[in-house]
Amino acid sequence: MIVASIAAIVYVSLFHREETGLQPAGKKQSSQQKVSSKEKSQTLTRVKEVKEKEKTSDVSVSESAVEKNTKKEKIVVAKIVPPRLSVKHVAIIIDDIGYDMKPVRDLLNIDADITFAILPLLPHSREAAESLHRVKRETLLHLPMEPLSYPKEKPGTGALFTEMNDAEIVSQLEKNMASVPYVSGVNNHMGSKFMADEEKLMPVFRQLKQRGLFFIDSRTTRSSKTLQAAEKVQLTVASRRVFLDNDRDYQKIYQILMEAANAPGGGAPLILIGHPYPETIRAIRDATKVFREKGISIIPVSKLIKMTSSQGVS
Repeated sequence: MIVASIAAIVYVSLFHREETGLQPAGKKQSSQQKVSSKEKSQTLTRVKEVKEKEKTSDVSVSESAVEKNTKKEKIVVAKIVPPRLSVKHVAIIIDDIGYDMKPVRDLLNIDADITFAILPLLPHSREAAESLHRVKRETLLHLPMEPLSYPKEKPGTGALFTEMNDAEIVSQLEKNMASVPYVSGVNNHMGSKFMADEEKLMPVFRQLKQRGLFFIDSRTTRSSKTLQAAEKVQLTVASRRVFLDNDRDYQKIYQILMEAANAPGGGAPLILIGHPYPETIRAIRDATKVFREKGISIIPVSKLIKMTSSQGVS
């Protein structure tokens, strides 16, 4: 009876375990081992995937960094400043200063280093010279000389004539220079007859040489003897290349300035001469904007002469 009872209890216990899904200890351990192996496999797969992602991420970051570096390099190249324009220099001389101060004030309002040629012994000759000296603008003595058309055309007060002897020429020159202080050089007013006489030019050029001045030939005659006389006394000279306002017409004056702006550099100094007419002043004011855009500097005539002399241009 006792053995039969024990056997019955064992049978019922085993049946109950199967009904409730419970497994014997041996089977359970085997199942756990299978689950554990599966989980390990899944874990290894996940680790592998994570590593692959990290590699991909690293590559992506690396590529992104390269792109950024490339972009930075491109920006630096894009910001390279283009080469500056080669600078050309010109000198603009305004003759016949001394009659009135208004043109002087108007010209000083232009952003350009214009050179002023002042006639001697006029009501505003000294005032103009002193005013221009205070603002550090270059001045010349605009020396009146006898024209071929004299006496029909008169050169004005302080003029030099071919009938004068050397002493008279020097005396008149000194009076003229006393009325226009601070000048760095001289250019001729009229003088188509006087400038063609080498003998009469000699005392003038000797006096300028002693004072350390230079001479600008306004080229009022093709028969000028400037170079011949200057060579004998070793005087620094240069010649006008362009007259701006033979016609007092704004459009024509402006066009001449544009032609000068487009002229090739090098060669003899580019010296332009004009007069204090409203049309000329306006044209110069408008042209200076174009000059700046083209890299052209308007400089004092003395500076232009030194620059061209240092380059071997006579």
